[in-house]
Formats: sequence, structure tokens, C-alpha cells
Amino acid sequence: MSSDGYELYYWDGKYVGPGRAEFARLLFVEAGVPYKDISEGIMEKFRQADQQWTGFPTFAVPLLKKGSFEISQTPVICRYLGKQFGLFPDNEEDQWHAEQLNATIHDYIAEGRYAFHGIKPFESYFGQEKETQPYIDRFLAERLPKYMKHFEKMLAANDDGRSFVVGGKVTYADLGLLHVLRATAAQFPEAWAAVDYAPLVKAFKERMEARPNLAAYFKSEKCIPFSGNSMM
Repeated sequence: MSSDGYELYYWDGKYVGPGRAEFARLLFVEAGVPYKDISEGIMEKFRQADQQWTGFPTFAVPLLKKGSFEISQTPVICRYLGKQFGLFPDNEEDQWHAEQLNATIHDYIAEGRYAFHGIKPFESYFGQEKETQPYIDRFLAERLPKYMKHFEKMLAANDDGRSFVVGGKVTYADLGLLHVLRATAAQFPEAWAAVDYAPLVKAFKERMEARPNLAAYFKSEKCIPFSGNSMM
């Protein structure tokens, strides 16, 4: 693998917010590893079916590139970067538990995203606001609380919820959970305020946001605001 720097390809944040690429960005930020965000020409490239990256076939962005090596699918990128940056559990049991949470996190963000696109899943929320509102209402009433209660149990299972999701150090699973909690708070502030049934979850979010590298990033211009219409 080439020693060239990391490049992260994703849609322009002006149109889609931080999106799924933010999962990877938080890993770079926490680890203090430089990378290049690339969005120019991405929309056009993936709208042309005959276009392809030079490496292993990619269905969609985010795409991570380092020299000649390319990889996509957000959960896979997170696991890969976690291993590269030491943000990975130390023993096999914790590794599988982190991967379990990683999968659940991405299930949650996918359900939240689809609630805003209930009628036309692959088109903008705008233009189907009225039709998809029942899907949003159901997500808020049924799915969001279920996931938050599960995250509460996950945190409680390790050191009584006072540290990380597994083991004794921060991993890619912690950063993934942080991102979806921030997305929830931004997208549904009233629902987030009512998550008093999950105090460990709220404390975890505050604790992670206060980590020096992350705190500086969230206050910087590099941190793209949430779009407010898709949990992205």
C-alpha cells in the first residue's frame, strides 16, 4: 500500500450536511491524522453508470483512498481506520462487541434517514414533507426510544457506563455512537431533551464531545452543520 496521504470522497456538505462521511472524519480528528476531504465532481461521477474508480469497484461514497488502495461502505471504513489508528479494542471479545455496536449504530442512522424519505427513498425530503411525516412520527415514537434504551444498556455493561462502550480506551465504536447521538440531538432537539430515561447516553455524549481534539473540531469551521432534514 502506498504511503500517500488519506483522501475521503463524499458529497458536498453544502447540500447534504456532514452525512455518513462524518463517521470517518471523527476517527481522523480523534487520532490527529491529516486527511483531505474531496467533494468536487463526486455528484457527476456517481450519476454516470459507466464511470468507475480506478481501484476496487465502489457502489457509492463515502470512499476512502490511500495511494492505490480504495475502500467504501461506512462501517467498513470505520473499522479499517480504527485498526490503522489504534482506535480498536485490544481483545477479540471486545472487538466483536464493538462490531456489534457498529452495526447497530448504522442500522439506527439508516432508519432515521429513511423516515425522511418514506415515500421516495432516494429523492430529497423536500417535495415529500407531508407524505413522509407519518414515518418521522413513527420513528420518534417507536424507534428512537428503543435504540436509545439499547445504547443505555450497552454503556451500562462496561464500567457502569462511566467510560467507553468496550474496554478501557476509546474506539471507533465510541466515535460512531457519538456521531449518531449528535445527529439525533441536532435533528430532534425536543426528542433528545426528553431522553431522560437514558442518562448514561447523555453523559457519554458530553464526555466524548469534551475530548480535546473533538472539542476543537466541533468549534471549527471544518465541522459541517447538520442539514436538519435527514439525520445527515
